[in-house]
Amino acid sequence: MRQLYFALGLLFLISLIVQACSNEPKPTAKLEDEKLDSLDACATIKDPNQPKPMALMMRQMAANSDSMKAKISRGEVLDSLQYPFIRFYAVEPTDPNVLEPNFFEKARLFQAAYKALFQHPSEQKTYYNLMIQACVNCHENYCSGPLKRIRKLPIQ
Repeated sequence: MRQLYFALGLLFLISLIVQACSNEPKPTAKLEDEKLDSLDACATIKDPNQPKPMALMMRQMAANSDSMKAKISRGEVLDSLQYPFIRFYAVEPTDPNVLEPNFFEKARLFQAAYKALFQHPSEQKTYYNLMIQACVNCHENYCSGPLKRIRKLPIQ
């Protein structure tokens, strides 16, 4: 079953990368220099670096969390098949220095909180908030950039 989740996650990641590459504007010789400069500026502002696989997976996890929050708020029960666990810790990070024992321990704690969310369907609001707290706990030490967004995810 883990191999299936890994394969699905990998397939999803590849499709994201292919989609991102195919949507880039292709400048033509007919465009004026001014338009080319504005296209380059837009691309730089959007994402100045090529995102690493871990960053892409984290973005997907944030989108999943938004969706989970909406479903729980409507009183729906989450399905683990719709939200398979994404093994973000097994791919290349933006900063390779994060790959230390403490990072993997925090990833393990997040995975446990994620699994608990689906094991307690009658208490998903509580376990969802615990899962988001696991994100905050890690991001306070590693990659603090998305903390503002993560702190908006808990259900009040």
